Amino acid sequence: MWTMFYKVRTESKELKIMKSLNARKNLADKEVRYFSNLRKGYEGEKHFDQLLGEGLQCDCLILCDLLLQINNSTFQIDSLVITSNKIFAYEIKNHEDDFIYDGKNKRMFKKPDYEVPDPYIQLKKNDQLLRKWLQEKGFGDISLVYYVAFVNPRFTLYQASPDLPFIFPTQLQRDVIETLNSNSSKLTGRHKRLADQLINSHIIDPPYSQVPTYSYEELRKGITCAQCNLISVFIEGVDCICRNCGNKEKLRDAVVRSAEEYRLLFPNQRITTNVLQEWCEVIENKRRISRILMKNYKRIGTSRWTYFE
Repeated sequence: MWTMFYKVRTESKELKIMKSLNARKNLADKEVRYFSNLRKGYEGEKHFDQLLGEGLQCDCLILCDLLLQINNSTFQIDSLVITSNKIFAYEIKNHEDDFIYDGKNKRMFKKPDYEVPDPYIQLKKNDQLLRKWLQEKGFGDISLVYYVAFVNPRFTLYQASPDLPFIFPTQLQRDVIETLNSNSSKLTGRHKRLADQLINSHIIDPPYSQVPTYSYEELRKGITCAQCNLISVFIEGVDCICRNCGNKEKLRDAVVRSAEEYRLLFPNQRITTNVLQEWCEVIENKRRISRILMKNYKRIGTSRWTYFE
């Protein structure tokens, strides 16, 4: 059997930045909701990945989180599974609680006034764009089916027609795992070429972003906890310990993680010993920082003009 995650899922750049900003500045209510939605969506997608990883026993290639473009239109696919005779694409939703679906007016909402975009409209758009993309790349003959998968067990949707391509939490095992496992034929080199073409066409940096503006001066300095993400870390010997949750992390790992966070937030700024000491705040000895940077990054320049890449 050839079941594998051919493109694994990682936290998006937007989610990483918002996680850092949430720890280092006071976000507006709108920004907090955006961060919460990003995080909850990622958690739902990881849950779906786990379902596939534990349940699939067929020949298939799994590609997570694809961002593609066709005719100047950008579209995202949460999960795509290539089997021998079909491509299965999934829009993953992690909504919670009771929702009502108003197909006539293209609305989906939770009483009294919390409304979310109609997932069927989103699916139809992505389905059309993906078919065009496959046709253009020479794979238009492979059958494609597209579903919305609701993964949260605490979700219920009322008034949705059974004809809609929706898969509800209680149907995931049957309509995802068992359906995919019913494909018994082997994959060929053409399937792998399709997977490679999808990965090569993936857009790494999305053309749109809702990340708020920020400056170095306004951000709180310190080392965030790798577990709870709060700036509540103190140094004890070679360890960083969180006052909030008690998580312990090696100082060298915390320094590298902090350097990567700084580079994520300020990609045009150079990483130096002085900069990182100010960013981490709780490390008094510059030599400790310098030694860690020397072991984990490439040193550029000498003396006070030294920086690390």
